[in-house]
Amino acid sequence: MTLPTRYQFVRDRQDWDASLVGLEPDADGNLLLARVPGPADGVAVSLPAPFDAGASGIAAGPCGAVFVSDTDANRVVFLDGLCDARAELRYLREPRGLAVSEDALWVADTGNARVRRFAFPTLEPNLDLDGFANPIGIACDSKARPYVLDGLSRRIRRFGAHGGADAAYDTALAGSGKLATPLFLAIGAGDALLVSDDTASTVRCFDPTGLYARDIAAPPGGWRPGAIAAGGGRMFVADRAAGRIHVFRDDGAWWCVLPDFQGPVTALALDPVSGDLLIKTALDDGYLRFSAGRSFAAAGSLTCGPFDAGDRLEWFRASVQADLPRFTSLVFEVAQSATNTPLGGGDWVRAPAPDTLLAGVLPPGPPPASRRFLWLRVTAGTTDPSVSPVLHGVRAETPGEDYRAYLPEIYAREDEPALFLYRLLALARTELGAVEENIDAIPQRLSPRFTPASELGWLAAWLGLDLPRTATDAERRDLIERAIALWRRRGTPAGLADLVEIYTGVRPSIVEAFTGRGLWILDESSHLGFDTGLPATDPIGLVVPEPANALNTGADCCPTPVGSAVVGESGPLPIADLGEPLFTDAAHRFLVFLPSYRAEDAALVAEVRRVIEAEKPAHTGYDLCLVRPDMRVGFQATVGVDTIVGGPPEPMRLGDALLGLRATLPPPVGGAARVGQGARVGGYTMTLR
Repeated sequence: MTLPTRYQFVRDRQDWDASLVGLEPDADGNLLLARVPGPADGVAVSLPAPFDAGASGIAAGPCGAVFVSDTDANRVVFLDGLCDARAELRYLREPRGLAVSEDALWVADTGNARVRRFAFPTLEPNLDLDGFANPIGIACDSKARPYVLDGLSRRIRRFGAHGGADAAYDTALAGSGKLATPLFLAIGAGDALLVSDDTASTVRCFDPTGLYARDIAAPPGGWRPGAIAAGGGRMFVADRAAGRIHVFRDDGAWWCVLPDFQGPVTALALDPVSGDLLIKTALDDGYLRFSAGRSFAAAGSLTCGPFDAGDRLEWFRASVQADLPRFTSLVFEVAQSATNTPLGGGDWVRAPAPDTLLAGVLPPGPPPASRRFLWLRVTAGTTDPSVSPVLHGVRAETPGEDYRAYLPEIYAREDEPALFLYRLLALARTELGAVEENIDAIPQRLSPRFTPASELGWLAAWLGLDLPRTATDAERRDLIERAIALWRRRGTPAGLADLVEIYTGVRPSIVEAFTGRGLWILDESSHLGFDTGLPATDPIGLVVPEPANALNTGADCCPTPVGSAVVGESGPLPIADLGEPLFTDAAHRFLVFLPSYRAEDAALVAEVRRVIEAEKPAHTGYDLCLVRPDMRVGFQATVGVDTIVGGPPEPMRLGDALLGLRATLPPPVGGAARVGQGARVGGYTMTLR
């Protein structure tokens, strides 16, 4: 009996059931090589050895500022990112490590055996930390506490934001016994201290209390860690042996190598706003700026498994779906075993093609007793950091339908034991299966939760929906799901308000004009302008009296006054339109009220008009009113439309209080002031002039 095919998909929409190294998803969930900082001009940087050039300092400050330790020239250079200005901090000797806290710049003044604090914004020195032999490194955590690395004593000390020593932390850190030859330090996620140790050839991680947490994983091939920078979910560590910069995840797992740099590194820093990596390569004032996400990693890999085919079953086919632009490559490897025990390096076999039958993909030597368990590994690479392979999916399947069953029995008998026809028909089933899979995937493409982000516009077009340009992918998916509910209320005041808010972020107030029409009730109310209005023309039309009119009693009667009407150009209204003037100004019209403080941008007002023009009923007209908060009790006083509730009054200041405007007199005790009975001029009584 032929069993149904069992499929194993590694990807479920945006999620991948695999271990990723150097690969990350794009907006559609496809995997690309990790984006890393790279030179803005795309030209790789390659500097000569030796790569161990000592320690210096660089730090990113507020508003795009950069501080650079010019160790050779005994100064710190300040580069203003807004005004492109340059300044210098002098009276230093061999400054090295730099760190920026919320309100100050900290400088390891190595030659003077101290740490100096320069307060923002004037960079005035306001604190010195002494008691060091050779301070070479400094870092600040989220609480503005400086960590100072003393090169001679090989100790790291923490201080409070105002300079007080933290003896408990220093004792815990020293008691861990994990620091032998610290060279560089930085602060990572959760205020963890990161220290590159030359003796251990690793980067040590300590928690905020000073206790040892872990070591980050060494990259393939070993290294000598140096300068460190951390932020944005990544750690960057320079290799003093190979001149490379390695990228790690926050959890300490190795990620990739910067592809466009090789050279000495004396300091590293991350710009917290742009995400750019600042690289200092010497002891002078020069540095490199690598733009965030400018390059792709040179290589990345995906590993998944083991996948169980089931009792007495084996895997039949495995495939990887990917796009390979020029200068990119893809290596597909499989491993098969009768048990789910961990694999060795010799168990992996390179597949001959991205879509392959697994029966013949076995390592040298005796074949396994069965191929019940399967592992898959995909290695992507590029020789051009500006392009990357695109990995769409990885899958495996067990044997399913045998096409020989559709042929006369003799074909199946003669095919044993070589199974040539079976494999040939299996290839045909594979091609036909791809067509069937595309047909089966149509419901997924029509689902806003499953379709790729690049096809959301196509899916919205089927619903007649124009997606907002500023919406995120998640917001666009939600909007497509809501489309039917929105169309049910299309053309209604609430529906119009919903769509304006979706496209502009501002929700207007929509009032139909008929609601403002006055209703005159005899002997009840008849206030002109409130519940009574004058029609544009006489409701009964223009009537010109005949000569025999009973009102014309005299033979020499004066002509009938017509008023403003011109005889010959207007006449009585038809019977069917007799009451039209009472409703013409209000019928089929509505008002759109938009708070003026939310509509200062002309482009936003134009977008509001575009949405209303597209969505209102065709026979209606409207007026867009930008309402200012001018409250008039009894006329206009709608909170949120033309009225804003203010906060508490400002406190009164002596010398700035105007009686009757900003200050009032308290009421007299026991009632009004009376002359001779508690009235005091300037207290409860004023002198009239």
